Amino acid sequence: MKNTLTIRLLSIVLIALGTSCGDILDVKPESVWESDSFYSNPQEAEIALAGIYGVIASDFGYGRDLTISLEAGTDEMYYNRSANENWGYAVYRNTPSDDETSNLWTNMYEAINLSNLFLESISPSSFETEEAFNALVAEARFLRALCYFNLANYWEEVPLRLTSSKGQDDNHAPAASLTDIYAAIVDDLTYATEHLPHPADNSFVSGRAHRFAAHGLLARVYLKMSGYPLNENHYQKVMDHCEVIISDGYHQLTSNADTTGYRQVFYDLIGGNYNTTEVLFEIAFQNLRDQGLLDVDGRHGNLNGINFGSSNTLGDPNGYAMAGVYPSLANLFDKANDKRYQWNIASYKRTGAGDIIRVASELSIRDFCPAKFRRWEPLNYADLDVEGENESYVALESSPSQLYRNFTTINFPVLRYSDVLLMYAEAANEVSGGPTSLALEYLNEVRNRAGLENIEAASPVVAADQQLFFEELVDERARELCFEGIRRFDLVRWELLGDKLAEAKTVVEGHPDFSSSNQDHLSIIRPANNFDPSKHLSLPYPLVEVTINQSLNQKESYQ
Repeated sequence: MKNTLTIRLLSIVLIALGTSCGDILDVKPESVWESDSFYSNPQEAEIALAGIYGVIASDFGYGRDLTISLEAGTDEMYYNRSANENWGYAVYRNTPSDDETSNLWTNMYEAINLSNLFLESISPSSFETEEAFNALVAEARFLRALCYFNLANYWEEVPLRLTSSKGQDDNHAPAASLTDIYAAIVDDLTYATEHLPHPADNSFVSGRAHRFAAHGLLARVYLKMSGYPLNENHYQKVMDHCEVIISDGYHQLTSNADTTGYRQVFYDLIGGNYNTTEVLFEIAFQNLRDQGLLDVDGRHGNLNGINFGSSNTLGDPNGYAMAGVYPSLANLFDKANDKRYQWNIASYKRTGAGDIIRVASELSIRDFCPAKFRRWEPLNYADLDVEGENESYVALESSPSQLYRNFTTINFPVLRYSDVLLMYAEAANEVSGGPTSLALEYLNEVRNRAGLENIEAASPVVAADQQLFFEELVDERARELCFEGIRRFDLVRWELLGDKLAEAKTVVEGHPDFSSSNQDHLSIIRPANNFDPSKHLSLPYPLVEVTINQSLNQKESYQ
C-alpha cells in the first residue's frame, strides 16, 4: 500500500514555507499525494519538513498541552480554576479518557509518522550534494527523537515505531522497553550532531534545529537516563555533550546593560527576534503565524500569563491567566537582588475597568501568575500605585495591532544555554563527588547574570558539599528555567515530585493570607492532596489507543 499525504497537509506546509498563491495554483490539484513522488526535489522535501514542525507546534504539542496544561501541578505553577478540574493531570485527577492525554499522544505520533514517511521517501538523487541531503535527514531524525523523548518522559514505555504506518495492522504495537526507546533517541540525535549545520553557517535557518541543539538535547536525554526510572550513570556523557557546546564559543548568556540579559532573552522570544546565541532551539510560533498558518496555536502568555481583565477588543493582549504561581517558588528568589524574580512572577494585573494595579497577595490565584511570557506591561510602572481607568500599557508581541484573543505569537524556548551550563554543573557534581571548579564557574555565570554574587561568597558551605550543591541546583533550575516545560521532567528524574508538592502545600497553609474556609486557597493544594506516587509519575495510555492497539495493555495503576 502506498503512503499518502492529504492535500490539507500540503497546503499547510506550503503556507509555512511562505509559498505564494501563484505557486500553490501551479501545484497539480490531486486529492492525495503519493509519497513516491512527493519528495522529488529539495523544495518538496523542505515543504514536508515544515509540516512536521507545524504538527509539534500545534495546540496539542508545544502550543499548549505539552508546555502548559501538562506542566502545571509541580512546585512552580498550578491550575487556578477552583471550580473545575479541566487540567486533570495538573490536579492529579486525570483518567485515560482525558483529552489532553490523548491529544499529546496523537500529536507526538503524528509528527513521528511524518518523520518516518519523510525518511522513507527522501532520495539523495534529488540533491546536488550529499551534505544537503544528510542535513534534512538529520533534521527529521532530530524531530523524531524530540517527540519520542517527550513520550518517554510522560508515559515511560511506549510503542517504538521507526517506520511509517501503512495500514491498520501497523497500529498494533506493544510498548517497547525504555532501553530500546532511549537507544533509538540517542541514535537519532547522534546522527543529528554529525549532519546538522552550525548555527553560524549560511545554510542554517533560524527557528530550526542545528547541531548544538542536538548536543544539548542529548545531554538532557542522558541526564534523564541517569535518574528515575532507569537510574543509570551517564553523567560523563552529559558533561561531554555540554562541553562540545560550551567550548565552541558560539553560544553564550545574553548580557544587556539597559535592562538585564535575562529579561532581554524573553523580550526577544515575545517579539519574534531570534536570539540564537542563547536559545539553542525554539518553537517558532511567530514565524508560523506570519506565514498564515492559523491552526498552529501558541497559548504562551495567555493561559500562563498576566491577567489582563475581560476584553473583547481586537488587538488587546488578553491574558486568561489560568496558571497560578506557588509562593514556594517565589520564596526561592532573593527578591531584593535577583533580577529574575520580577520578570518571572506577576507583580501587576489589569482589571476589567482598565486599572493597572499591584497584585494584592501571593494567594490571589488568578493574579499571582507566571509573567515570563507576558504579552504586555504598564507604560508607566508608577501607575501601579495610582487608582484610575484606561491606563496605558505596551503590547510586547511583534504585531500589536493584530493580536489574537486566544492565541499568541510568542516563541517558546525548548533549550537555552543557561540550561546547558546547569546540566554540566549537575553532572560534574555527580562524577566528582562534589562541585568542581567548572561546575562552580558555570553556576556562577547563571547567578551573575541574574545579579547575584558567586555561590562561594554567598554560601561557602554549599560550594564545598556535594549534597548541598545538588540542592542548590534544584533551586537554581527553578529560578532560571521556571515555566519553560522542564520542572516536571526534573522533579520526576530526581524522584522529588511528591516531596516538592508537599513543601508547596506547607508553604501555602503557613502563609499569613491563608484561610482554610477559602475555596480558592484550598484549590491551590489540590495537587499535593491528590498526588499518588504509585500512578502519577507517568501518564496512563489514552483510552482510544488501548482500544485500537490490540498489543497495548493499560497500566495496572489506571485499570
